[in-house]
Amino acid sequence: MLNSACFRRALLRSVCLGLLTVVTGCGDGGPAMSPVSGKVTIGGQPAADVLVTFTPSDSSMETASGRTGADGSYTLTSGVQGKLGAMTGSYTVTLAQQAASIVDPTQAGYGDAGNSGPPPAPDSNIPDGWSKPVDVAAGENTIDLAVE
Repeated sequence: MLNSACFRRALLRSVCLGLLTVVTGCGDGGPAMSPVSGKVTIGGQPAADVLVTFTPSDSSMETASGRTGADGSYTLTSGVQGKLGAMTGSYTVTLAQQAASIVDPTQAGYGDAGNSGPPPAPDSNIPDGWSKPVDVAAGENTIDLAVE
């Protein structure tokens, strides 16, 4: 028979393991993601600082997005946890020109007296309302997006 100290230690160990299991859960939690990357070009040239948004046609799916680098390449992440990739299914892709990552506060009168707001939005070469339907399949996806 166990003495009371051993019994308490065993009980405490069991409770801790049970709580650890509940807190960590099983697996990564959430839907499976498929990697999605590609390149955005405008008039045949790489498009930097463009927000690429994949909006699912099924409202139970998560929106995925990414931002292009200097070479126009992007990689999608999904949901508030920023999981790499997107769920399989149909999406509508939209593009939005973004301001440069680093803002020079001396540009365009930013910070001058009477102009305390952010600098003006960059000019966009993306036509208003540009969108494209795409499908994300299981496995690796390379989805290049060309704006002419």
